[in-house]
Amino acid sequence: MKIGLLNCGGTITERYRDDGTIDRLRARDLAAWVGSTEWITHDVEPVDSSELDFASIGRVRETMRQDRESDAFVLCCGTDALEDVAYAATLLLDRDRPVVVTGAAFPGGAAHSDGARNLTDAATLARALPRRTGPLVAFAGRIFDPAAIAKIWPQAHQPFGPETAIRGWIDADLATLTGQDGGTESFADLDVADLDARVAIVTETFGPLVGFPDVTSLDGIVVAGKGAGGFSTGTRAILRQAASCVPVILSTRCLHGFRVNAEVAKYAYEDASALGLTVEGYEGLNASKARIRLVAELGRAKARGERLA
Repeated sequence: MKIGLLNCGGTITERYRDDGTIDRLRARDLAAWVGSTEWITHDVEPVDSSELDFASIGRVRETMRQDRESDAFVLCCGTDALEDVAYAATLLLDRDRPVVVTGAAFPGGAAHSDGARNLTDAATLARALPRRTGPLVAFAGRIFDPAAIAKIWPQAHQPFGPETAIRGWIDADLATLTGQDGGTESFADLDVADLDARVAIVTETFGPLVGFPDVTSLDGIVVAGKGAGGFSTGTRAILRQAASCVPVILSTRCLHGFRVNAEVAKYAYEDASALGLTVEGYEGLNASKARIRLVAELGRAKARGERLA
């Protein structure tokens, strides 16, 4: 089985020189760590993960489409953007072959790097997944749901959580899936040019909300409310006005985003409905992922010549 290795940079590709500068490893260097796998290597965008964006995912998608030899793919990138890359991959990549996203907590050129293990685990998971499976994340022996994973420790051997995002484990050559929530909705037909919506994230603060963006310069807004999605009286008035102009999505500052309890509706949900904010389709997404989804939704509306309600 051939596996395509999609190198999008990050810590896993970092090799420090004596003067402190970085010499980035190429895909062929990473593949050499896991000689038991038949790799087809692609250096798609070997950069710091803060530089990755929708265009990067577009280049990944085009590389995959041109590579008809690989039976599955492993995409490596930096851990700071891994949760965003993995979720964007869920929405925007074709699902004809499995995709597993991974990276490393320690530089790939270091003797104590975890990169080789994570690549090995990712390849193991990629081989185990059936076709038409949505992307998953493999890191430190755990399998994560891209929609739920979040980096919760800035510097750690295993920086990701929460526990509820775990969908299985990888032990030696055995991958065990306990569940998968990737969904079936796809935006893979969109061109990168469609993904140019201007969407801002506004975070509710302790005290008055200051510096709210000019709505006339935006195509959408994601508001990260407090806790379970609450926001102040002052913010409520601002959001009501904004929602009359552009789509406004309710998320929260929590890792799990906004959750709707069907039995007992939270007051924040009632507030959101009254103000014209959107919740449906964005439940469980933190603000960053809600923004990715809104950009995709706006892109689909643009491609169809429609206006997103």
